[in-house]
Amino acid sequence: MYRLLRNGSRDEYHLADRAEEIAWELHKVLSVFEPCGDDDNRSIWLEVPRGKITDWMTYDDAKEYEDVTTREEYERTWKECYPCETQWVRLTTAVYENNVFLHLSDGERGYAHYRGDEQGHYLDPVFFEYLEMLLNEVRILVQRVLEDVDAYNVYVEENLPKQIREGRILRKDLYRILPWRRPELENKDGIVNMLQDCKTYSGEPLDKMTIRTFCKYYRVAYEAYRDWDTEEDFSDPKDDVEFYRKRHFKRVSDKLDLDSEEDFRKFDHDHYGELGFSRTNVLADDYTVPGKWVVRVSVGYSSQIWDGMKVALALYEAGAPLHVDHAERLLAAVEETDYVRLTSYTFHNYLNWQEETSVYSLPWEYQCDYKEYGVTREQLKELIRCSEWMPERKLKIQHKVPLESPLYDLMREKVSEPMFLYDIRMMMWKDYDGYVGTFHYSEFAKNGYRPYLNGSKIQQVYETWSEAITAGLLELIETIENNR
Repeated sequence: MYRLLRNGSRDEYHLADRAEEIAWELHKVLSVFEPCGDDDNRSIWLEVPRGKITDWMTYDDAKEYEDVTTREEYERTWKECYPCETQWVRLTTAVYENNVFLHLSDGERGYAHYRGDEQGHYLDPVFFEYLEMLLNEVRILVQRVLEDVDAYNVYVEENLPKQIREGRILRKDLYRILPWRRPELENKDGIVNMLQDCKTYSGEPLDKMTIRTFCKYYRVAYEAYRDWDTEEDFSDPKDDVEFYRKRHFKRVSDKLDLDSEEDFRKFDHDHYGELGFSRTNVLADDYTVPGKWVVRVSVGYSSQIWDGMKVALALYEAGAPLHVDHAERLLAAVEETDYVRLTSYTFHNYLNWQEETSVYSLPWEYQCDYKEYGVTREQLKELIRCSEWMPERKLKIQHKVPLESPLYDLMREKVSEPMFLYDIRMMMWKDYDGYVGTFHYSEFAKNGYRPYLNGSKIQQVYETWSEAITAGLLELIETIENNR
């Protein structure tokens, strides 16, 4: 499992010959369960034991390859390579346009992505044997799960490590337990006042926006932003447009009139206001106040919210007519009344993706022994105790839809025996060009599946994929019948 997981890390591998056959067999084995997402996606957790030290390598091999000289070093090196007694790995299979996909993830930074179409690197034939072993293990696990699927779901819910689960913790609790995570804000009162004032907009909107005017405000923002980079050259030109040309990777064409609003609109695209590569943007828009212009600060990455507020405050103090995206959420972060998302996947998230404004990854128990993580075992227990956890997606056995179901109303002449819900969905798509899909909705208040029909979301959230798809198909059928 380790070889498969690490082989494809941060890359994609092409499945060919026997490897592709195994991928299709894995997908078929998991097809006894309902899909859990788009593209006929199925997923299952595998609990992989560390095994014995000799499964890693013999003492003699360790002396040769790992610079080991004693039995104590042999055991210590093994545990450093495999610090957890068990590792949980999520196997996901999917099919899209007659291509099969395999994805393995340890829920943290390790993942492997394999695909049937001819993209990515070719897989070394030595890995075919590992895939065969994986197929055998999955077959055994699926048979056990089918005997009592509820027991499997309960076991995963109770035993899946919190480090690879999705949760949330009150920001004030996170900072209470780990005070070093609280940011040092130079002018907290000023930031609070600015955010309260910029929920809509502050100052007097401008009648006109030009490249020259925008570059003036961009310079104010960039000079607040550039404090993050201590190696930057500070020999800047006096002219704001020249400053922009020097500091931004977007050109200002000599053909553009710097004082024309029409030419500003030609210039206004393609990351024109991005501050370096921070995903914090300074923009100008005339729709916050129709017919007038305001300057917008938009912080994209949660990891940049504190620096983004610093940029917004500089513009506010410079008298810019200012609107701050997500001002209420940023204000809640400053006042420590919001939640922080606990997740293993990334050091940041995009602010419009989920309800929490920041993210944090819990360390593993063994990492608490290293000072650089800044967390003791007691603090880790307290973090887990004070957190809420989203329920894991449950495996559901796939059953065929009885023939009396209204889902067959538009196809009764073609159907003689019960079908799986997934196949009904695909037939409706083929015959009526109506695509019903699902989003996995992972907000704490409404965790589940939200259906969509031809790209339009249906607002209700359902607990299972089958409930969501059924609702979407019934709405599609009603729409088709009403349009006849």
